[in-house]
Amino acid sequence: MRTNYNNAYGQSVDQQRDALAGTSGADMTAFTAALAAEGPTSFAVEKRTGESVRLHRASSNFGNVQNLSLFSDASQHNKVGTMTVAPVRDSLRILTIENVGRSRYKGVGTAMIEVADHIRESAGLSTLSLLSQDEGASEFFYKKGFRFTDEDKNAEMRTLISNPRYASDEILMGEMER
Repeated sequence: MRTNYNNAYGQSVDQQRDALAGTSGADMTAFTAALAAEGPTSFAVEKRTGESVRLHRASSNFGNVQNLSLFSDASQHNKVGTMTVAPVRDSLRILTIENVGRSRYKGVGTAMIEVADHIRESAGLSTLSLLSQDEGASEFFYKKGFRFTDEDKNAEMRTLISNPRYASDEILMGEMER
């Protein structure tokens, strides 16, 4: 599953990446240092065996946008997830997130959010933000501590999570942060 996020102005991920390539609004030295820091070890669970698998991180950049990949082996042959992030004002913005090992591994999405949160903290940024464009993803992010900027959507999501048979009239997608 691949989930792309757009900003509130309707820009595509490519347009956001190009716009961020030359920005200097955030402290890029701190952001670069945060990316270089190893951070806590991330794990996923191999669904067939139930064994815990250590995830290895690799990153590359395009301007201020960083592409982070998680692999299930140190030789970086088995990619299980990717994410692009960029500093925007006082926030680390998740632009895309893709769990490519979804059918084989459990916990990859959580690991990617933990990596992003570690980078955010190390860079001295106050929030982690994204624009969810999928209701299933919105529920996942909500359970991971993200909240809609629209409080009415948060109330609807709480109701939906507590009562899975509830059919909301609200479209549960949009700006989220934690």
